[in-house]
This record gives sequence, structure tokens and C-alpha cells, in this order.
Amino acid sequence: MIQKFFISVVFITTILMSGCVIQPVDAPELGSPNATAERTPVGLSKSTGHAFGAYVLKPLDPLYIRFSGIMEQQQLELVIDENGEISLLHVKEPIQAAGLTTSRLETKIEQLYIDGEIYKNVSLNITMTAKIYYVQGEVNQPGQFQLMGGTTLLQAIAGARGYTAFANKKKVTITRYGKIYTYNVKELERNPSKDIKIEAGDVVKIWQKWY
Repeated sequence: MIQKFFISVVFITTILMSGCVIQPVDAPELGSPNATAERTPVGLSKSTGHAFGAYVLKPLDPLYIRFSGIMEQQQLELVIDENGEISLLHVKEPIQAAGLTTSRLETKIEQLYIDGEIYKNVSLNITMTAKIYYVQGEVNQPGQFQLMGGTTLLQAIAGARGYTAFANKKKVTITRYGKIYTYNVKELERNPSKDIKIEAGDVVKIWQKWY
């Protein structure tokens, strides 16, 4: 009888304990003021804090800055210097711009003006003014290039360090707004007055010749 009673007690105790969850004494409950977690905001890189895919400014990048909320210096065009810095009106020391996204630079400058009591209320919009084109195919240095005023097809190829030994000068294409234009650059070299001006976003491709 005693043995049966003892077995029953053990059986009931086992059932009760199986429904329990043991928690550490110091573990705060989710949602309590003491519950903390190391989190990275959605869409941000934990290492840099920049949004994924956001362009990080570099030395020699050209910028267009538009000011709102003030009477003077409504807009400004400048280039980040070789040290990664820019200079602004009423700010004595250069501002480090390289390594930041445009949105972070906006916040930095706004805070600088307000904390320095230069302006009570100011907001900025910073955009890149660089216009680029691309050179692909049989050139020695394919890639993207900054568009300078008046850049032509022959100049674009020269800027990509010229043709490779496999280049087909009779078949060079420019893709522009979804349309493809084909050129014989040998004819352009003979008559430079017919050279083609490059536009922002153009994709220049030098094709391979067949032997």
C-alpha cells in the first residue's frame, strides 16, 4: 500500500514539473523596462550605420547643396577636397564629408549650424552632381567615368586607356535610353568633326573583332 502511494506521488510530481519552464532568476521578461537587446535598425549596416546600398562620399566627389530656412546662400556647388573635407560659409574649420552618405552629411551640417547658433532653423538637401558614363568591352580600362563637358566618343575610349588588340573599331555601340547606335570609329578618327558627344548614362561598348 505504501509502495503504491509512493509511486502515485512520484507520478503526479513528474506530470506537474513537465509543464513548468525554469527561467534564470535574473532574466527580465520580454517587454519589461530591463529587457534590452543589441539591435541594428532594419536596412542599416551594423558596422557603418549606413543604409545598405547607400553611396558613401569620397574625395573629389562634386556636391550640390540646397539650403532652406535662411535668407542667404540658397544653393552651393562644391567638390570634396583631397582630404575628404568641404568648407562652408560661417564655419571656420573644414567639415569632414568623405566617409558619410549625403543624408548623414546633411544632418551633420544642420546640427553644426544650429549648435553654433549660426542659424536657428536650417535644413539642407545634398545631392551628387556627378554625371557618369560607362565604357565596356575591348578597352584596357573598362568602367564608369565622370562626364566632363564636351566629352566625345573618341575621348571616352581614350579615357578608358584605348583599345585592346582584339578591338573591332568598325563596331562600337552607344546604348542611350534603351536605343543602340553603332559607329565605325575608324571613320571618326579620319574625320574628327563627325565625332559623337557622350551623354550622361551612355554605355559605350567596343566589340571584339573576328579573325
